[in-house]
Amino acid sequence: MSAGFGSRLRGHRVRLGWTQEVLADRSGVSTHAISVLERGRRRPRPSSVLQLARALGLDEAERLQLIDAGREDELDSRQSETPSTGSRCQLPADTRFFVGRDKEVAWLLRLAEPPRKGLAASAPSEVAALAGMGGVGKSALAVHAAHRLRDRFPDGQLFIDLHGNTPGSEPLTTRDALGSLLRGLQVPVQAIPDDVQERAALYRERLADTRTLIVLDNASNTVQVRPLLPGTGGCLVLITSRRRLTGLDEARMLDLGGLSNGNAVDLLRSVSGRGFTPADVPAAHELVTLCEHLPLAIRIIAARLRDRPALTVQLLAAQLRDEHKRLGRLKDDDRDLTAVFESSYTGLPAAEQRLFRLLGLVAGPDFDATAAADLAATTAELAEQLVDSLVRAGLVSEQPSGRYRLHRLARLYARTVLARADHHERDAAPAHHLDDHQRVAHVAHVADRFGRRHDRATEPLETPSAMPGPGIHDGAPAPDPAARRTPEPPGDRGSARDRPAESARRRQAPPGAGRLTGRPTDAAGTCDASAT
Repeated sequence: MSAGFGSRLRGHRVRLGWTQEVLADRSGVSTHAISVLERGRRRPRPSSVLQLARALGLDEAERLQLIDAGREDELDSRQSETPSTGSRCQLPADTRFFVGRDKEVAWLLRLAEPPRKGLAASAPSEVAALAGMGGVGKSALAVHAAHRLRDRFPDGQLFIDLHGNTPGSEPLTTRDALGSLLRGLQVPVQAIPDDVQERAALYRERLADTRTLIVLDNASNTVQVRPLLPGTGGCLVLITSRRRLTGLDEARMLDLGGLSNGNAVDLLRSVSGRGFTPADVPAAHELVTLCEHLPLAIRIIAARLRDRPALTVQLLAAQLRDEHKRLGRLKDDDRDLTAVFESSYTGLPAAEQRLFRLLGLVAGPDFDATAAADLAATTAELAEQLVDSLVRAGLVSEQPSGRYRLHRLARLYARTVLARADHHERDAAPAHHLDDHQRVAHVAHVADRFGRRHDRATEPLETPSAMPGPGIHDGAPAPDPAARRTPEPPGDRGSARDRPAESARRRQAPPGAGRLTGRPTDAAGTCDASAT
């Protein structure tokens, strides 16, 4: 099939007195690939042609002849029924309103630097896993960076939505994902095997010795992603997921947070098309703060300003101040922030769902595992495991101090499902009605100790601050939070109902207020004013 290119390649190599191993070392193209190309059993890929031409030291005329021979073979391949792997771009359109993320984009661009000569075949492909809560802009960042990187991956740019958290859709199976990716590599449908393992092997074969960019968007977990990774070096894989894919040991982790205040206002201005007057600026800053600097929420309200010229920034800010209706206002014809939270929540096990609901009662900006144990009436060790699970799911963020923070908008959603769950549990399980009353009484008791009763859970919150900036872990996955703390042994800490003496002492001087509000307490349990 590729005799013209193969004979030219072999002629240049023999003229220099090189073995295939020497050419592989100098070009970064594997010995196996060179052998296959010289025998005409595979058509050359654009990136391989350029690498070989540079390594052989060809002059301009010889380089063009080699490139032309490769193109002729490509045309012959397209006219035959033999599967081809020509360059193809599947990337979604980049947004005109991408703002900020300069540090993150630069980090991703550095990952695309080609490996040193001789390491291309041995070094694994780079994998970057972008994690963060729904609506934080993971997909937008991955697509934006991928468009910036197109020229560095001449063998193609693949994109697939794995539907890990798509409302109304089940996550894509490995078999279906591989079938879609193989079609993206221009493998005819009739040539795609039925067996999953055979599909995975064919997928790795097609990617071998290529410079291909692969975007795996909206992944559900490590198990879904692992079979979709290349088997050899030269490629770049960008993964987005609400979960931290800590099982991917070779991946470089990027935890994405909300936008900075300035970038959030820039996004609001760009999408809305409004030129803010000096009188509008304070309301614009309040709007992005009420949206918690979350790009999806900001885009939704910006679209409302764009589509309703008579709506002022001040009036929209006043509408969003109402916490009872805020989530209901953060939706449009095809975007709904509540649905985003719902898809994350419904994917949790029952124990994590219950703790998430109860965390809606937290009055302060953050909490620790001990406070979570009090709320859930469980041990500190089990509570820490549950909180860490919520962190990995992108619903709770861990602070540098080892404390945790529930996003304000997620907290509003937690309160919604808490009220809904209480109602449904009473109706669906009348035989356990007494247990329900005991549970609600316990939650009310704990909330009262921390200055927040269950029946006051919908009172306005203080004005939120910006989300913490993203953390880039260059090299290894983000360390497991549990590895930095030693959980209390099981049984060392029971529920408040099992410790009447301690409960009485805490009612006199509630140290839990420090755990739930972020204000440290001294040994007597009083608040340290200097820390506020």
